[in-house]
Amino acid sequence: MDNNNQKNVQTATLTLSPHGESWRGAEGLEGFGFIAYANSRVEKLRDEGRYDAAIKLKKYLRKFITYLGKNEVPFKDFDALLMRNYHTWLKNQELGRNTISLYIRNLKRVYKLAVNDGLAADSNPFEGMDVSYRVKKERNGLTLDEVKRLRDLDLSGESEMTVFARDIFLFTVYARGMRSDDIFRLTRKNIKNGQLTYRQHVTGKEISIPWEPALQEIADRYRQKGTSLLFPVITAKDPREQWRQYDSLLHRINYSLKKLGEKIGLGYPLNLTVARHSWESMTKSVSISDIL
Repeated sequence: MDNNNQKNVQTATLTLSPHGESWRGAEGLEGFGFIAYANSRVEKLRDEGRYDAAIKLKKYLRKFITYLGKNEVPFKDFDALLMRNYHTWLKNQELGRNTISLYIRNLKRVYKLAVNDGLAADSNPFEGMDVSYRVKKERNGLTLDEVKRLRDLDLSGESEMTVFARDIFLFTVYARGMRSDDIFRLTRKNIKNGQLTYRQHVTGKEISIPWEPALQEIADRYRQKGTSLLFPVITAKDPREQWRQYDSLLHRINYSLKKLGEKIGLGYPLNLTVARHSWESMTKSVSISDIL
């Protein structure tokens, strides 16, 4: 590290937390290093309402801490050798390539933020490491016959959650692969003149699709007085509690779908991701009317 970079790291003072406290650079605060900085990024994500991203980053940090065997690593020790050894350790855990890439890429993202904030030297501890995401050649998706078998499955005697899980799966397919976080935000105001129009939560892109009778039939089963939500299942007012409700609901839906997939003889776990891929794969070989 040259003298200028060293000086910047030693004297940097910045606000890491939205609550306003200022922390000095790693050399100015005993015990402060990469993990403490990364945890401050977790808190920032939470304060921004990005709870899913916060929980995932915390998960990646826990894995790194397990490897370290301690709760902190100074920025001066966060180097290429450490990252290569961590990468090898992850491989020895028999994790998939894309999973390992996620663990490494998220540490890389945090390190770059620390560099921008003047806490870490502008070096590249990840040099020479291929952490790109490898797209799977084939994505699991139901055939038209499998969707119809799921639709026609006799669920008498099954739990309300099992029936709800199937309905949301079918709604996802019929709504052309709509994401679940968009489905649970839908209100009757989104339906006008035979069109369902909504803005994707993730991308902000406006989408408009025909409001098909099959969609109406599913929505009618969950209509409740006193709310305009099509699926009034996220009831909390607090944004953090809303996310917790959504996360819990998603796990229960996917658990139920896995059991339904076993009933129709699938060779892989059924979940809402499969619903989105089912729409994509089926539209390449069948007409929209066949699906609906």
